[in-house]
Amino acid sequence: MKLSRSLLFGAFFGLALFGAETALVLSNEAAGLSIDVKGPFAALIAIAKAELPWLLAKVIAVYLFAGVVGAALAHALARLADQRRLAFVSYFFALAMLPIWARAIRTPALFDDVPRVTPVLRWIVDVGEPWHPWAAAAAVLALWIIAVRRAGNGARALAYGVIVGFVAAVSFIAGAIERRVESAHPLVLVFGVDALRTDRLAAFGAERSVVPKLDVFIAEATLFTQAYTPIAQTEPAWRSLLTGALPAEHGLRYALIKKSERLALPTFASAFAAAGYQTVFRTDCSRFNFQDETSGFATRIEPPRGALNFLLEKLRYRGVVTYAGARLAGWIAPELAHNRALAGFYDAKTYAEIVAADVVARAKDGPLLYAYHATAAHFPGDPEYPFYRRFSGPSTPLARRLRMHFRPVASVGAADPSAAETDRALYDALVAQADMQLGVILDRLKRAGLYERATIVVLSDHGEDFYEDTPALKGAMSVHGASLNERQNRIVLAARVGAKRRGPAEVSALVRLIDVGPTLLELARLPAPVASGRSFAPIFDGKAIASQRLLAETAFTHVLPSVLVPGHYSGARRDFEAYHLHDDGLVEVNDATHEQVMLEKDYGAFDGQNWIIAWRNANGTMKTRCAGECEQSGLRAWFDQEAARMPLVYRPERRAAAPTSEDKSR
Repeated sequence: MKLSRSLLFGAFFGLALFGAETALVLSNEAAGLSIDVKGPFAALIAIAKAELPWLLAKVIAVYLFAGVVGAALAHALARLADQRRLAFVSYFFALAMLPIWARAIRTPALFDDVPRVTPVLRWIVDVGEPWHPWAAAAAVLALWIIAVRRAGNGARALAYGVIVGFVAAVSFIAGAIERRVESAHPLVLVFGVDALRTDRLAAFGAERSVVPKLDVFIAEATLFTQAYTPIAQTEPAWRSLLTGALPAEHGLRYALIKKSERLALPTFASAFAAAGYQTVFRTDCSRFNFQDETSGFATRIEPPRGALNFLLEKLRYRGVVTYAGARLAGWIAPELAHNRALAGFYDAKTYAEIVAADVVARAKDGPLLYAYHATAAHFPGDPEYPFYRRFSGPSTPLARRLRMHFRPVASVGAADPSAAETDRALYDALVAQADMQLGVILDRLKRAGLYERATIVVLSDHGEDFYEDTPALKGAMSVHGASLNERQNRIVLAARVGAKRRGPAEVSALVRLIDVGPTLLELARLPAPVASGRSFAPIFDGKAIASQRLLAETAFTHVLPSVLVPGHYSGARRDFEAYHLHDDGLVEVNDATHEQVMLEKDYGAFDGQNWIIAWRNANGTMKTRCAGECEQSGLRAWFDQEAARMPLVYRPERRAAAPTSEDKSR
């Protein structure tokens, strides 16, 4: 068979595979590349269509390239063995299937939406190991060597093998060489783990080892055992972290809130940038935490946001990451390969290695502030090898083992104790995966000689709730931001400053997420903007700090407040009609829904022992509940004072007279 025909065969195969996957996309009515799709996605597609041609061109190029390269290799194998077309086809399909097999072991969620392969996928998930495809490849290679020897082409095959082996060895050695960074520049690393509950840490009495890398780090750092977020939702929590301000002060009071509601307050990142630091923010999922220019970071590495991001979830062109590999695919199409919102496409370990290399490379060039937000525990929650096997066994349904499935809570009565257990196992697997990423980055810093002198903060933006207070909802999709309690508002916070741990092993004083920024600025001897946050840096000089009081509020979630608290006001829509799509693809909550979301909010205060919480009843009246001694502790009086000062509690009659975002920013 001529080489030209072989290459043509490979190109045809690549295009056919692309066409087959496109047919799957269109048959599911998931996205309309050239046709209209009924329902909510039609609006998303209309906006995102302009972005699709270039993306699809890159996807097609990967499929064509993979097909042609595979055909060239198969042709060479068959030619050296003096074999005919059947052998070429056999080699070609072996080369095509082995990467699929390897990828199915690594990230099986990439294939869990193809019913025909479910039995095979279940077997792979239960018993598959990364060495299995390599063993199969070795067997094929052994048969080929026998055929080559019989054909008398052993010397030529050996010469080709030596050349290929030499190139591979040089590439591997070049990539494996690591040098210590000869630099005295300051390095500040903020590592955020999404939705991490404190009870998964050994220091808080975890029943099983879920985050071993973080446990080791805590043993070398200062752990804040009473750390809380003012809002248990990612984007508003990160805004509070960056500005040192409460949600009522910075205006970002729930995810996807209108841009006009947000105030452009100074951030600790902008203060570091003004002092000559490189400032970098990076995340693997931007759907609910996208940092724009107001974040203060000069460099922001994140997937695209808006309509295109939601559409990408449906464009499941698996060949991009299967044949190009995680690193090359991340260079060609990062919106796919480096986007954890797309189940199965993202390779957590490879991405952590990329982040670690980026931190080390930038640390050579000057002072560096690097913030990374790891979102493994967030939807769609698809664990990779070996984490999908660590806490779940073969008895767990495959669908609940490989990724989260969105199950909105409409009413009480969704209890499913068995599902609750499998959801907790999945959560632990995802948290363990984020912990692995932390370990990869910290180990790389140690090998580069940067760890000992760096200031490193590891935190979670909020916790997670499995409805421990509402047994009737056990098994429903977990939630955060829907209630004010220990499980959702308590966060992980640990810090290591400099070459030695300066400060106690543990700090029991109550600190808040809004206190982190002022602390980092004081440690760096930089001026902090005026904010509600208070620095706890004195503890690293052996001084005591006073406990703060927490002012907190709920966000906007998939759970109706009345499901959790009977009689609670629940007026906001939770369907596609609740959002507005801008011409540039930005997705925001519309005005009518915003009014209702603000009326649904709970507001509260916490002093480390006592909670006081206020909410609006269905009839519009406000109610309060106290857990503890709110009067004797002075918490109620403080809460009333702060609520009036903000004003914290939203009242529609205030909106007409309230200053605009432009006025507030002056």
